[in-house]
Amino acid sequence: MNISQIKLYDLFRKELNLPDEKAAAFVLAMGDVVGMDVDIKKQSHATKDDIHHLELKIEQTKGDLYKAMFWTGIVQLIAILGGVLAIVKFMK
Repeated sequence: MNISQIKLYDLFRKELNLPDEKAAAFVLAMGDVVGMDVDIKKQSHATKDDIHHLELKIEQTKGDLYKAMFWTGIVQLIAILGGVLAIVKFMK
């Protein structure tokens, strides 16, 4: 037991009038719960490799997005020019 666990043990034993066994069991159970919570939080954090992989994926996606925007612009230009030519041809 560390100092904080001993303090909790004394608090539960003296202030709450718990028997020694119950106070010790309660302190150990609280330690287990806190330990599990810390483990869960550690697992939820991203590592540097995860962040680096994500940055590379974003850069690749950015390039693909620029290509799609370029080709969309070209197709729109062709559609507009075709529409204008059709209107001019219709007017003659």
